[in-house]
Amino acid sequence: MLNRIVLVTALALCPLASQAQVTPLVVSGQWEYRDASQKETDEGVSLCFRLDAASTARNPQLRQFVGALCVSNPAEGAKLLGIAQGPHRAGCGYNAKGEAAMVLSGLRVLPEDEMYDERLEARLADVKAKRTTSPLTSDCDNKEPVVSAGFKSIYDAIAALKVHPDHASLSVSDFVRVDAASGLAELDASTQMFLPPGSTDTLVMYTENNAGTPFLTVERFDGQQWWDVSAATLPGYVNRNGSNYYLDGAGGAVKVRSLPAKKAWRYSGGRFVLEN
Repeated sequence: MLNRIVLVTALALCPLASQAQVTPLVVSGQWEYRDASQKETDEGVSLCFRLDAASTARNPQLRQFVGALCVSNPAEGAKLLGIAQGPHRAGCGYNAKGEAAMVLSGLRVLPEDEMYDERLEARLADVKAKRTTSPLTSDCDNKEPVVSAGFKSIYDAIAALKVHPDHASLSVSDFVRVDAASGLAELDASTQMFLPPGSTDTLVMYTENNAGTPFLTVERFDGQQWWDVSAATLPGYVNRNGSNYYLDGAGGAVKVRSLPAKKAWRYSGGRFVLEN
């Protein structure tokens, strides 16, 4: 009985150093993902963040560690961040970087051990916004990028549209015409979808209203949801009462063009650039 009293008293006076903060934190900053699971090391998989100053100021533990922390669920976190996964080669390590706004839970300080100094850890609960600045690459000699299979044709893009809330019931049979060679699909005379050559995740969606006003958007699929990336991929993009970009299917070759000069833009490196 005496031992029990002593133990309870000790715990009350000296709370556990690893006790987690339960309140979720909404923060933002840079992340780095490392996968050394195929190498002869003890590092395994890690996902760590360097939070921005505004986020760090919200919590004394974040301030103590200058916004640096790693997550306790790196595999789940990688999926939430849309980090493309693929077959990994033995002996190779993999790395990716980006930026995100996210929700952290279970913030706690881990004590120093044989491998690491005292450090901060949390669970990545949700991702509100994200951007990959460096896709997953290998540290092997050929530095090959590891990317998901993505869209191989317009048919794959159509299948992925089921994730889009506006196209949940869509199927290939709903299309009047699908031209896989040109990457074009038409729902009706005024609604078209175009998979640019070289694109595995980006789809141009074009429609005209009853007055003939063109509306064009560029949507990017991260494997789980679609994002409007029009402004990021089309320089000078405007979409108020219609867009300054439109889709031109005349002559058999589909082109993304801009008004008023009707210049042609081609897809390259994740963005649209002017054709020479």
